[in-house]
Amino acid sequence: MITSSNNDIIVKTLENKKLRIDKRIIIFLFFVLLSSVLWFLNQLEKEYETSISIPVRYTNIPKNKILSGELTKTFNLRIKARGYKIIEYKIGNKFLPLVIDVNSLNLRIFSKGKTTKFFTFSQILKEQINQQIGYELRVLDIDPDTLFFDFARVVSKKVPVVSRLNAMTGKQYMLKGKAEIIPDSIVISGAYPLIDTIQNVYTEKINIENIEKDIEKELDIIEIQNVDFSEDEANVTIRVEKFTEGTQNVALKVVNVPDSLVLRTFPNEINVIYFVGLSDYEKVFPQLFDFIVDFNDINPTSNRLNIKLIRYPEYLQSVRYNPNTVEYIIEKK
Repeated sequence: MITSSNNDIIVKTLENKKLRIDKRIIIFLFFVLLSSVLWFLNQLEKEYETSISIPVRYTNIPKNKILSGELTKTFNLRIKARGYKIIEYKIGNKFLPLVIDVNSLNLRIFSKGKTTKFFTFSQILKEQINQQIGYELRVLDIDPDTLFFDFARVVSKKVPVVSRLNAMTGKQYMLKGKAEIIPDSIVISGAYPLIDTIQNVYTEKINIENIEKDIEKELDIIEIQNVDFSEDEANVTIRVEKFTEGTQNVALKVVNVPDSLVLRTFPNEINVIYFVGLSDYEKVFPQLFDFIVDFNDINPTSNRLNIKLIRYPEYLQSVRYNPNTVEYIIEKK
């Protein structure tokens, strides 16, 4: 019969055995960890190959030249280094941009058809790269292996400034003349192929409604990439005034009639109606309009000719006239 004291002895014996086993496991794991650390440190002393990237920046472009096209912005380097140096870089060591002095490069010429470019091999920069990133990281290869430079001649020209201010007048008001832009033109500079395509520059777009008095706005001139502007702003002035309706009776002219014939129209006068600013109302008279019918427009199947308005003062708005067609007869002289 097992007594309680015997039970205690058995429990204590089992606990002692378990404790001895636990100690062995701990000692075993310690040596495993120690050997792993020693192995890892040993591996870090070995050299490995890997790839890293370094940004590139260009300086000292030759005078009177400009670089057109995209340049390499990053070098991908294949390097050889001890493991701990590679880990040091991978953890967060970032490189400053590699500064390339373009003027000091021994550039070679590459021609294909009408295209001429300059190039140099990236390997000539290996020593400079090693100095910057440190000799512990030994550069084996550089990608791209060739740097191409597309130089263009720098030119300048004067182009008009076009306003994109959209002005809407209030009731009974109209624009008085065209918008005044100062400066009305600027000098732009850049690579010849790019500058040659630019005919105008434009202001920022802006809408103004219900204008009942003169306004003046300073507007930014929209930038164009890789182009320098002599001015970056333009002053736009919009003038408005009240308007009224005016009317005139204008003689109708006939054109392209053969010398042996006479073309008579019915009616021979046109009534023209328009809006005009109060300051210009007294300046309008019939001789400022030209309404014509053209003998060459005669259609044998019709006895009417279309009327064409070919001239009227530019300060008038909403010009309309009546009639739009006239009857005609042809007589011999």
